[in-house]
Amino acid sequence: MVDKTQNWSSSWKSSTNQSKQRKYRDNAPMHVRDKFISANLNQTLRDELGVRSLGIRVGDRAKVMRGDDKGVEGIVSNIDRQEEKIYINNLDRQKIDGTMKEKPFDPSNLQLQALNLEDDERIEKYDVDDFSGIEVEEEELEELEEEDEENEMMQKMQQQGQPTDFDTEDESEEAEESAETESETGSEASEEKSVEESAKEEEEKN
Repeated sequence: MVDKTQNWSSSWKSSTNQSKQRKYRDNAPMHVRDKFISANLNQTLRDELGVRSLGIRVGDRAKVMRGDDKGVEGIVSNIDRQEEKIYINNLDRQKIDGTMKEKPFDPSNLQLQALNLEDDERIEKYDVDDFSGIEVEEEELEELEEEDEENEMMQKMQQQGQPTDFDTEDESEEAEESAETESETGSEASEEKSVEESAKEEEEKN
């Protein structure tokens, strides 16, 4: 496997050659690529930190600023640093086969609304005294962890071929529908039979 970082130079960042600028981003090592995963801050965070943007981390609350999901907020659940994509909890898209998949977002299309401050050193250099207005609530992080555990369990069950809760619910709904259909069919058949018998009785009387 070819190591792309061998074909990379930090001097390309200031180059006016567009091909070198593209190669600077595409072949950058991970410690440089981390800096690309940043987003604008809302006004509250800007006032508190004194900066316009900050690196995104899992657990941050972000708001979608462009696209079909514009205005929607959610907790960052995953970051793909290789592809420079952000995934937000409960923002999925439906594939052609009907299955749901997490929707990827570009960092430039997001705005950070609150920060995950489990790492105390993250904003240590900004000298912030009051974290109440900029920190993600613990309840939101706990919900994210619970959903991650549920998703992992669902994936394991699907790999093992065991029915998931959704499959069980679907099967029970199908069973109920089939039972209702059978009962309706049976009642219709009994009605038709009673009509035929009454018609025969009238014929015999005549």
